[in-house]
Amino acid sequence: MADDNDKQAAALIAALAPKIAEAIIPQLSEQVETQVKGLKDKNDELLDKLANMKKDAEIEEAGKASAALAAKTKALIDAADKQRIARLDGDNMYQGRKAGDAIKISRSDARSVAAYRDAKALAEKEGVPLEIVADE
Repeated sequence: MADDNDKQAAALIAALAPKIAEAIIPQLSEQVETQVKGLKDKNDELLDKLANMKKDAEIEEAGKASAALAAKTKALIDAADKQRIARLDGDNMYQGRKAGDAIKISRSDARSVAAYRDAKALAEKEGVPLEIVADE
C-alpha cells in the first residue's frame, strides 16, 4: 500500500508540476524582468555619470590647455611690447634699429655731405659705428 501511495503521489506530482509551472512562471518572469530593468536603469545611470565625469575631465583639461596658451600668448605680447618700448627714442618716436646697433646709411645717401654728416654725428652721439650699406 505504501508503494501504491508513493506511485499515486508521484503521478499526482507529475500531473500537477506542469500546471503549477504554467501558473508560477509568468509571475516569476515578471518579477525577474522588473529586477533586471532596475539593474539596467541603474547601470545606465552609472554609465551616464561616468561619461559626464569624463566630459568634465576633458573640459577641465581643455581649460588648462587654453589657460597655458593664454599665458604663453601674454608672455609673447609682453615681450614684444617691451621691445617696442625699448625702440622708442626720447621723443617717443619709433626707431627701426635696436639700441647698440650700427647706424646704417646707403651709399647713395652717403654721397650727400649733409646726410653723411648727420648720420656720423648720430653714430658718435650714440657711441655706435656708422655703416655704409649697398643701395637696395
